[in-house]
Amino acid sequence: MEIPERYKYSVDHGWFFDNKKSITFGLTDFFIKDLGKLLFLDLPRSGDEILSGISFGEIESLDNLIDIILPINAEVVAVNERLYEDLEILSNDPYVRGWLIKFRIEDVNIFDELLNAREYAECIRKYKGFSKQRLQRKIKEKKSKK
Repeated sequence: MEIPERYKYSVDHGWFFDNKKSITFGLTDFFIKDLGKLLFLDLPRSGDEILSGISFGEIESLDNLIDIILPINAEVVAVNERLYEDLEILSNDPYVRGWLIKFRIEDVNIFDELLNAREYAECIRKYKGFSKQRLQRKIKEKKSKK
């Protein structure tokens, strides 16, 4: 599992890279691998406004339909259209070719609130423990229904 040092991360498994002109956003390698086989992706259009905490897109796998959310208000300036043609790009290269959107924000201080690579790795460690407990609960529920 890859967690590049040059990015910032959210607890919702998003990564952020600020190139001073815009911020590139994508989903982490851990999150994409955890989803499994990807089936569908819905993203906003360039020029759309994104509101903090409100879904701006969806990603669907065999077992899940997940809302994509940013922790900040933003204006979309670019969308990675290649992903509509080949979702494998997202699975194979989430940090370079698999970016989702580029956006602009007014308050760049929001980056101070995001996680660095080490903090995100700790977040994953905690998530794996929680996820394993949740999966075990689901298996028990299925067995009790039979």
